[in-house]
Amino acid sequence: MPRPRLDHVRKVQIVSAAASVLSERGYANTRVVDIARAAGTSPAAVLYWFDGKDGLLAEALVLREQEFHDRYATPLADAASASERLRLLIAAMLDDYDWGLWMELCVLALRDERAAAERDRMDRRWRAALRAVIADGQRSGEFDGEDADETMFVLAGLLDGLAPLLAVRATGISRDRVERTWLAEAARLLGPAFDAGPLHV
Repeated sequence: MPRPRLDHVRKVQIVSAAASVLSERGYANTRVVDIARAAGTSPAAVLYWFDGKDGLLAEALVLREQEFHDRYATPLADAASASERLRLLIAAMLDDYDWGLWMELCVLALRDERAAAERDRMDRRWRAALRAVIADGQRSGEFDGEDADETMFVLAGLLDGLAPLLAVRATGISRDRVERTWLAEAARLLGPAFDAGPLHV
């Protein structure tokens, strides 16, 4: 029996709906029918493009990640200093990155090789962006230190550990506390030229 003709159903429409539903409900509480309803289509149309929720979760986060990078590419490029670029990047990661969807992908990555590969790619992209800003500041003399890799490793690990706790509203974890902790550590590693003042004034 031939597959149904579903060319009128846009794949990106389904991925966008999946990102919203998965972020709101979580992987375990999301059904294909929920995604189909949010996309204004049928479960058959979803399954035409994807092998269930697993493939959709990875693609949904890829979409959100690309939207995130597109939104901040110009402000980062226009920043006058490495310190300003770093502050913009961290503010974006704290305020606009979908850490809940990221954690859903990390759980899936424990048992799914494709999800694990996608998680690794996204992690490398974030760390490369952070390292590039640090290295630029060190080359120009704005930042202290010479080992951009080590500084990136510490600062990335700090945010990777605290932001998920913020996303799940862990006791004792607040947006301001995470911000202050990260900025203080960045100032310790990067020196006095790094602006460790509040991100939003």
